[in-house]
Amino acid sequence: MKKITIFTFCLTLFLVGSMSAQKTVWVAATAAGAANGTSEADAYGNFTTALADITAAGDVLRVVGTVPSGSHSLNAKNFQFTIEGDVTGSTLTGTGGLTRMFTINDPAAAGQDVTFRNIKFTGSTNFSGGGGAVLLSNQPVAITFENCRFEGNSLDSTVLTGGGALSLSNSSVTITDCLFKENQAVRHGGAIFISSTANVTITGTTFYKNTTTDTNGAFGAAALYVNGAAVVTVDHCTFFQNNIGHNNQDYGTIRTEATPNSTSPCTTITNSLFYGNKVKNADGTLGGPSDWGSPTHGIQTFSKSIGQWISSNIDVRKDFISFVKGGLDPLAAANLASSNLTYDDALGKVTFNAPTVAGENSPIGFVADGDDAGAWQSGLTLSVKDNEFAADFSVSYNAKTKNVRVLHSNNDSVSLEIYNLLGTKVISRKNASKDENISASALQSGVYILVAKGSGNKTFAKKFVIN
Repeated sequence: MKKITIFTFCLTLFLVGSMSAQKTVWVAATAAGAANGTSEADAYGNFTTALADITAAGDVLRVVGTVPSGSHSLNAKNFQFTIEGDVTGSTLTGTGGLTRMFTINDPAAAGQDVTFRNIKFTGSTNFSGGGGAVLLSNQPVAITFENCRFEGNSLDSTVLTGGGALSLSNSSVTITDCLFKENQAVRHGGAIFISSTANVTITGTTFYKNTTTDTNGAFGAAALYVNGAAVVTVDHCTFFQNNIGHNNQDYGTIRTEATPNSTSPCTTITNSLFYGNKVKNADGTLGGPSDWGSPTHGIQTFSKSIGQWISSNIDVRKDFISFVKGGLDPLAAANLASSNLTYDDALGKVTFNAPTVAGENSPIGFVADGDDAGAWQSGLTLSVKDNEFAADFSVSYNAKTKNVRVLHSNNDSVSLEIYNLLGTKVISRKNASKDENISASALQSGVYILVAKGSGNKTFAKKFVIN
């Protein structure tokens, strides 16, 4: 009995000690209450002070609202910790022209395993040092980004190393459900630079309007630059309207430069969507499409993905749509014009509707039934007769009457459903007339999708805006 009592006492002390080591430190733009970081009501008003209070494995630095970040070395924090925002997202703002937000670069350091969650990183512009404006990590550590946004970060025009947002070498990095928007570098990755032995997995992430500005045709990579022995896995991601500063398609949205004579996988892209990514002509106008360029080194894979142009040096190409340099007819490139791809900033995703023109491609169900190509899942389905069915429909919204008018000439029984962009059905009509007016007065302003369903599993979808 005594042994059990002593054991229980020791276990209790151990658990209490472990719980005390895992604390949450709060920071806001303005100090509150006692300003000791112990709660939101007593938040620190300075990020540097709050970060210094992260001292043990499991600690969480909780960011409230929008907080100036400053510049921080994480070398001394040789343990796992988390920097986390609100569920709807908090913001860390950088400093223009002076510093990057975070750095891990001490060769003697180890264990700086940090998770960033629900954070928007913005305003780290024209950074004049090498590497990413938000984070440089060149040590064998584990870094995770979950539901984060990197918007409008950039490197100075004199910086020839890349990564307008992130520069990753030798690290193991997981990027999930994130957004990289309008980040910029001169070359080697407008958004992310990846090199050496880095192992990077990117899932459910959108790259929108990232750029490189160098006009030298031997440099580029608007979104991702992959170099050396780095291994990169991209799954269910969308690359939309990224562009480079010249017209060499081999250096477009993604550029991989694997180690010469390497037989190991370098970059694998699956279930992803590329559209509207362009090179730039000498006169400054946007030119032809360019999604992925690579030399012959390494093993590159492009499967169950949609694009408009990739290099013939991509070794494995399976179940895809894309014009391949020196290979397929250019008309085989994806045509998604009537799918109306649109970047939605509230979602941080690129949305689309079912194609309304016969013969066009679609991301809908491209991977498998109910599984779209890219980072956004529409919830829509297609059938072989969809294009013919769609040709019978016209959809319009009248802002004065707040009615959605649906005209069709189909003789089948037709049902109509309206969904918001979260996939929730908000209106339903059965046996719709050939001139159906649907009151939308109860709906908030925003983007909606109307789905028409007929016999034989025929469907038609159209995106419209209520304002």
